[in-house]
Amino acid sequence: MSRISQTLSLLSNLSSLSIGPNTTSEDEKVAIVTEQFLPRRQDAVFGDQFVFQTVTSQQRINAKLLLLSPFPCDVSPFAKSVAYLSSLSGSIDAVVYRLPGAESHFFRLYIFARVASVKVTLPPLFRGVVTIKNHGGPSQRKHIRCSRSFHDRMRRGFIRFDTGALENDDEVYIHAEGKIELRLMASLKNGSNEKVGWTRIDRHVRRMLKKHIT
Repeated sequence: MSRISQTLSLLSNLSSLSIGPNTTSEDEKVAIVTEQFLPRRQDAVFGDQFVFQTVTSQQRINAKLLLLSPFPCDVSPFAKSVAYLSSLSGSIDAVVYRLPGAESHFFRLYIFARVASVKVTLPPLFRGVVTIKNHGGPSQRKHIRCSRSFHDRMRRGFIRFDTGALENDDEVYIHAEGKIELRLMASLKNGSNEKVGWTRIDRHVRRMLKKHIT
């Protein structure tokens, strides 16, 4: 599948699943959010960087975040796009899409869920840092699970549980008291019907998390 065909396929799927680009739909139970991020060159970002944010008190948040490729005249490095999702008592389900050509467009995602669960789906070639914080201590680590593809990239060193992110790292920060699910979406070339296997955090990874979950 060509790069243009992949892009058109992804945009078509997004349009069928959401209301439209850069929109927020709210009802009594759920806030549906879609946002497109265009990369900005680092030397063009002055002062405080724009942060996309959605904050609710009781609603669930379903967010679809799309990382766009840069204009042909723009060259890296680009500033990281930033998104902030927070719900006091509702769950949060966030999906991050990265279009072909946006490999140098990195992001920083903050998720705060005071009570309910968190599900995060990241691009298939996600490479960067995941930081998880809560007040549950060791018992809370049992409520974290990841897909097999996520676990595989983590064991190969592409995904790290650390707060020290590099300039070319994606960053995910999760502060949650409920269950946490981490997964990578299936690559477009592999099709969208690929089954997702789940695995709990093993002993090796739990030792890694012991220092970082507080």
